[in-house]
Amino acid sequence: MKKEFQPNVDLMTAFNSQIMLINDAIDAENGMVLIKAGADGPPIHMHPEQEEYFTVISGELEVYKNDRWITLKQGDNVFVPKKTPHTYRSRHPEDCVFEYKLTPVRNFSKMMRSFESLQNKGKLRGTDVKSIIYLSMNFRKYRNEVVSVSPPAFVISTMAFFGKVMGYRL
Repeated sequence: MKKEFQPNVDLMTAFNSQIMLINDAIDAENGMVLIKAGADGPPIHMHPEQEEYFTVISGELEVYKNDRWITLKQGDNVFVPKKTPHTYRSRHPEDCVFEYKLTPVRNFSKMMRSFESLQNKGKLRGTDVKSIIYLSMNFRKYRNEVVSVSPPAFVISTMAFFGKVMGYRL
């Protein structure tokens, strides 16, 4: 049975997307994402302990995997093994909705809620230095879920360290 998209995590300001955390799969975190037309997704990253699956529900999604972009249309899917650099974006003129599944269960959903909290507190507003520091601190906190590839993880760690030294708090 297909679920109607009803977001429960709004990251539109920070990441041009909304997420519907579902988490009804056995031994997996799953949900749906709406990414705005023409928007970039997260930085190139990898999941050190989880595999990820994407399935496009509506629109088109471009997925970066194995150093190339793959265009997925409605019904198409892609598998991303753990430790594989990837990201996604929308270049189609309409918004894209896709399902994701991360396995095994970790703290991805908790991380998404943390990003939303930072955004709602005005700490994630775009590409300003403060936003990048808070983004880095959250990535560092959840480093078992997501490791940045571009920018490199050491840059994220350095920015998170400076944020901590300067008194930033998540």
